Amino acid sequence: MSLASAWDLSTTIQWSLPATGWVLLGAFLVFIMVPSIGLLEAGLTRRKNVIHALMKSLSAVGIMSVVFVVVGFSLAFNARTFGGLLGHPFDFALGNHWQALWPVALDARGAPLSGVPVPVYLLFQTMFAAVTLALIGAGVPERLKFGAWIAYCLFVSLIVWPLLAHWVWSPNGILANLGTVTGLLPGLGVRDFAGGIVVHVQAGVAGLAITMALGASIKRRHTLHLRAAAAGGDGQVVAPATLDVDESVRPHLEREVAQPYGYSIPLAVVGTALLWFGWFGFNPGSSLDLNFQSATAAVATNVAASLGGMVAIALARWLDGRWDPIMAISGILGGLVMITPNAGYVDAGGAVILGTLAGVVTVLAIKAMDRYLYHVDDPVGGFPVHGVNGALGSAVVPIFANPAIAGASGLTQAGLLYGGGSTALVWLGLQVFGVIVSTIFVFVTAWGFVRIASLFMAVRATVQEEIQGLDLADHGVPAEGDDLPSLRQAAPA
Repeated sequence: MSLASAWDLSTTIQWSLPATGWVLLGAFLVFIMVPSIGLLEAGLTRRKNVIHALMKSLSAVGIMSVVFVVVGFSLAFNARTFGGLLGHPFDFALGNHWQALWPVALDARGAPLSGVPVPVYLLFQTMFAAVTLALIGAGVPERLKFGAWIAYCLFVSLIVWPLLAHWVWSPNGILANLGTVTGLLPGLGVRDFAGGIVVHVQAGVAGLAITMALGASIKRRHTLHLRAAAAGGDGQVVAPATLDVDESVRPHLEREVAQPYGYSIPLAVVGTALLWFGWFGFNPGSSLDLNFQSATAAVATNVAASLGGMVAIALARWLDGRWDPIMAISGILGGLVMITPNAGYVDAGGAVILGTLAGVVTVLAIKAMDRYLYHVDDPVGGFPVHGVNGALGSAVVPIFANPAIAGASGLTQAGLLYGGGSTALVWLGLQVFGVIVSTIFVFVTAWGFVRIASLFMAVRATVQEEIQGLDLADHGVPAEGDDLPSLRQAAPA
């Protein structure tokens, strides 16, 4: 059957049934990642915030699903664009032109040959957007009010995600065509196979920005206060001007500090395993068809995750003297993130290098965060795992791209390791520029949202609510029923 291409709504292309089934399967697998992120956060934080973590993930997919159908998909992916910055909002809104086919296979000139129905591709990308939101939520645990989280989800769904996705993934996006726009490399620009920039840089950097705008948790603040006092200072360097720690709260601060992160490491391991499984929809699914590229992407994904985890746990054993399960979890996820922008472009050798690199980078980034940005308080490792690996993995695409594999996506330019020469160097410059621009954009919008929203609503939990836990403060129920009396007593009115 032939139907109109969604890129111009006039050229007819063939409906590919195998690709339709593959993209649908990918969407279902990526959906699994959303609650898995909630399980990961719940396992790595504290018992009194478990429900809050899970609710953030579920609300992310709920809000993004509605917004994408109404207007988000058209804003993000419409080839009819406002200067490569944002798509026209109504071409695919609420069922418009859903009978068209989204191209998934191209000829040597980049012209569409076959496609899948627009609703299929819309569902697939909805799940990517929902995962982005869920990852941001996991990066800001234990102190962001749920009402503020809902407002931020709407902000990202309507503005931030569509803008960044359009720049990088739309056929006419400004970063996707940066070489043409600048005249430096016509026909090429920023390439992000499955979301190194659009998903992981956005998630890691937004989480960092929100956490910095909110300020450290009471647990970290009081720990720093005690450290400063023990060193001979008065501890005032960490006394938060925005938080009124009155005398009625002080008796509970020691208990707050004593409650460790990592409520359930087994829960975090299960969440990680399910994320690994869902990533087979995330990366191989982004080939948008059953072909050689999807097969190599699956292998690259698995190899990078495996090496990331094993290198990280071995490095932790060498540095800290123990086989740290949290470092293993973080290394696995770091490997998955690092390979994401490269998965459909690299061979097995590239995957081995990237997975190994991810294991080392993840451990070093986590330790650097603990030493130099302790006050940022990121127990889930959102920034070092997703922000750092996403940025680095995206930046090195022009180094590892193998045209024999990447050609299925219309990418014929060889990377530096495959004889790309000076052209690959120019591409590398464009790619790094795209990563930097995206990072700045995400940080400014996330930090700005918290600052502006704080003028109109409660964004950060109060000291009492934070000590009590957001399961009770925001949702009215604890993670376990017998916690209710004790946690209520622990938080003074």
